[in-house]
Amino acid sequence: MDIQAIGSRAFAVYIGEPELHKRHIEPRDITVSAARELIEHVLDCPDTGTVSLELFPGRHELLIFVRRSAGEPEFYEFTDFEAVLSALSALPVGSASSLFYLRGVYILAVWPGDGARIQALCEFGLPVKRAPAYLLHLREHAVTLADGDAAQTLGRYFSPGRE
Repeated sequence: MDIQAIGSRAFAVYIGEPELHKRHIEPRDITVSAARELIEHVLDCPDTGTVSLELFPGRHELLIFVRRSAGEPEFYEFTDFEAVLSALSALPVGSASSLFYLRGVYILAVWPGDGARIQALCEFGLPVKRAPAYLLHLREHAVTLADGDAAQTLGRYFSPGRE
C-alpha cells in the first residue's frame, strides 16, 4: 500500500494485489462504502464523512483518490423521491452525501469535494441555507435513509433498468 499526498487537501492511496488479497477485496467489486471503511482503517480515522473518494479499480490493484471537503455540508430539499434519485445520479462518484426524510420532505446533505456548489443538484432540488449544525438536528429528528454515500447506497436498489 502506498499513500501519496496531492497538495494539502488530497491524497492518493494505491493498494496492490497482495494487500487486496489479504483483505479479501476484488478491485472490480469495491463499493464506496467498502473503500471508505478501508481508508478509515488505513488512516486509523473513524470519521471519513468529510472526504470524497474516487475509485479506480484495476485488474489486480486499486487506486483511491481521497479529497478532504470544506467540512460544511450543503443542503437540498426534495418533495419527490424520483427527483432525489435524479439528483443523486448527478453527484460526482464518491461524493460524501447523506439523505434524510423529515416531515414529508427529503433532505440531501452533500459535502462538495472542492468546496464549490454542485450546480446539477439545483436542477432537481431546492438548495436551502442552513448552519452546519442543522446536520445534528437531522440526525436526531429525521429518518436517515442513507448515510455517507447516498448515491451508491440508493443506486444499488433504484438503478435505471432495475425492476
